[in-house]
This record gives sequence, structure tokens and C-alpha cells, in this order.
Amino acid sequence: MRLEVRGIYSTALIVLLLDKGFEIINPTRSQVERFGVDSRGDADASVTDSSNDRHYIEVRGEPEVVEAVIEALRGGLDDLIVLRPVRGEKASMARIGFPTEAKLKLDELRSRVAYTVPWHHYCRAGGEALSSMVSFAEDLVERGLMDPDEMSKMFDEQVRKMIPRLRARIKIIHSKLDGKRIRIGPGTVIWRRDESVKVQRRILGCGVYDGLEVEKTPGDYALTEVRRLEWWMKTSYYNISGIPKGSYYNVCTPIALYPDHIHYFDLEVDVIVKPNGEASIIDVEELEKAVEEGRIQEDLMKRALKIADDLLSKQP
Repeated sequence: MRLEVRGIYSTALIVLLLDKGFEIINPTRSQVERFGVDSRGDADASVTDSSNDRHYIEVRGEPEVVEAVIEALRGGLDDLIVLRPVRGEKASMARIGFPTEAKLKLDELRSRVAYTVPWHHYCRAGGEALSSMVSFAEDLVERGLMDPDEMSKMFDEQVRKMIPRLRARIKIIHSKLDGKRIRIGPGTVIWRRDESVKVQRRILGCGVYDGLEVEKTPGDYALTEVRRLEWWMKTSYYNISGIPKGSYYNVCTPIALYPDHIHYFDLEVDVIVKPNGEASIIDVEELEKAVEEGRIQEDLMKRALKIADDLLSKQP
């Protein structure tokens, strides 16, 4: 099966796909240098970055080839998010999301054929400025101007310090398993330490907090506690006087913290704590549906449910 591969994940993906027996055609100059491939012709499928979200790729081509690529990636990356918005007899397209753990695994694959800074794909997906920082650092090493071990140490230290500044206005990017991308906020960073932040935001509009069965009222605010690479985030709601109205523990893929936003893939299941202290797990059926439809693998569902059970009992 012949593939054309482009984009910020291309080197790592080619390492994986070659191992699975695919042929890479129409390579870029860097792909020729790194892999020694130089076949030209028509591809059975193409792999590219998603046009509007760097946390995804798109696979387009013959249906059986698209399916084969999905299975190959699942074989190497356990936590993929797979969306199939278009299917046809002669052509199909799938969007594939890479949570943080998948990005870190892709770093390992890329490092087999080229110097790769820690957090390479994590930063590539975070925006143009961070992507340029990756290119600059790796170019210094490739030109022999910087020791690779020293650069890796410095880069890792910088990324771990890379969290939103105090009083910064940031958004929370909440990517759903059905492909929806919800922007929450903006909110204000009111506390930061190490690799954690707390974000406060005002609640606009009226209605009821889902699951909590508590009415939204003018003056309500939310306080969200986030830690890099944690599998959950806690949001507590308060009225204008600071009296608690309940909390959500949102189970998600390991959280990515960037200077201007927070990103994760929502794993649907939540733990809610009502004002009277009553706690329960909700939306398990949505997580099960994602497995049934092939959007995530069963192991990821089991991990999410285990985290929800732990949160229910401990309520950190």
C-alpha cells in the first residue's frame, strides 16, 4: 500500500508505517535523506495535518487503505481518537486525534531517525511560535552548534516552565470524542505553581448545571484546577457570595498546558459532587458509545472508568 505523508507528524508516522509494511512515495527532501526512499507515482492514500486543528491528522484515499492505516496506528498508539466523517465506495477520509501520550510516543519514534527535542510534537501542536522554537533548537543540534544532551535538558526545563502567566487570560480547548471543539472561557489565571494552574471565569447566561441539578444565577463563577499530564481536571462552581454550588471532575486525556490555552480530549465520563456532598459518576454510556463506534479503544475506556472510580472515592 502506497502512502504520501506530510505534516508535523510525518517523520514519526513514517517510522511507524514503514515498520507496518507500507510504502512511502513522493517523499520530501528530508524524507529521502532520513529514510532512503524515492519512489514516485500515485498514492493509495495520503496522510496530512488536519487543516484546522494540529492535534489531528487526516487520512484520505481508498477505503481499505484508510482502514489499514488506522489499524497500523492503533497498533503503535493506544490512545488514538478516530473519526470517520466521510465513507464511500472508492474513497474515504478519517480524522485521527493524537492525545498527549500519543505525541510523546511519536517523539520516541521520530528520535530513531533524527535528533528530536523532548516534547517535540506537544510543542508543534501548540501553535506557530512553539513550533518555530522546536525547529530552531533542533537545527542548532543538527548543525553541530549545540550538544544534543545539553539541548534536550534545556528544552525539557523550558517546556516544564511553560505554563500560563499569573493574571493571564486563557481559554480551555475541550475536544470531544465526536470531533467537536469547545472553547471554554476566557478565564483568568489566579494561581500557578510548578506545572499547575487555577483558572477563574464568570458564568454567563442562565439555566441549570448539568448533573448537579443546581440553577445558574447572575454572579456565579467557576474555579478550574489543572495540572499538566493529569488525567482529570476539577471545576468547582460558586455563587456571588462564594458559597459552593457543586463540582465536576472531568476525566480526560493527559492535559496539555500552553502559554495561552489548555488542551485535552474529553473522555465523556465525569464525577459530580453536589452541594450536599453526594457524589456520582455520570455519562458512562457516552464513553461506551465511543468504543462501540470505534472512536477509541476499549483499553482507553477502562482506564477512564478506573480514574473515575478513584476520583469518586477520593475526591482530591
